[in-house]
Amino acid sequence: MPAPPLLTPQIGIDGVEMRVTTRLGGVSRPPYDTLNLGDHVGDSADHVRENRVRVGGVIPGDAMNWLRQVHGARVVEAADGPVPEADGQWTRERHRPLALLTADCLPVVLATEDARCVGIAHAGWRGLAAGVLESLLSAMPVRGASVVAWLGPAISAAAYEVGPEVKAAFENVLGEASSVCFTHSVQADGHWMADLALLARLRLRRAGISVILGGDRCSLWRARALFFPSPRWPDNRPNGNHCVAQLTHFASAEVLFEPSF
Repeated sequence: MPAPPLLTPQIGIDGVEMRVTTRLGGVSRPPYDTLNLGDHVGDSADHVRENRVRVGGVIPGDAMNWLRQVHGARVVEAADGPVPEADGQWTRERHRPLALLTADCLPVVLATEDARCVGIAHAGWRGLAAGVLESLLSAMPVRGASVVAWLGPAISAAAYEVGPEVKAAFENVLGEASSVCFTHSVQADGHWMADLALLARLRLRRAGISVILGGDRCSLWRARALFFPSPRWPDNRPNGNHCVAQLTHFASAEVLFEPSF
């Protein structure tokens, strides 16, 4: 069984590992080809199971902890048992991988510099506006600890057109400071190009995090070659990727990208 190729971004902390899957190395057939990890998008259940087995075979640690993501701000401590409905999770346990599925949305990993705690959040515009990053940080037992953030692949500002309600949502919680995260769309009057990574950086800095890495890879522009494409383009049905982060010395977390159709 061939191992799927995974990206290995660095967060600069010994004991913290991250992985990002691509669409390569699986068994799913078009339009899910080939490494679809989503069990809720209409793909064959057998193909999804095989794809997850392949990914699990190349990621160190125990079985991955998944979430039923709902674009909210609820955060849970990772544990065995039923998959919880939440958009963030954290752990202090060794080799407990934390997994997320994203499409346009931004995966965010928070890890302490001593590698004793790690958390991960699914941060689309709704989650960011609702405070999912702040919820994750407040849930993690990291008082007084230095935290480093990493932003994974997501749709870039050059591709992400939103309506006025999105800009207004951030103005309500961030005030005028959020204006730098939006530029006028040249395609539609009254619409804006939103920078999710910049919005996340703004929220993280306000929460006291100064070391913020990543956020420079667009999951759309390289969709056909590397990532699953976004649903906002009519000829690109699959729309997600899978990202994983993991602490190996003290705890583990995983972020995985896959299509969510």
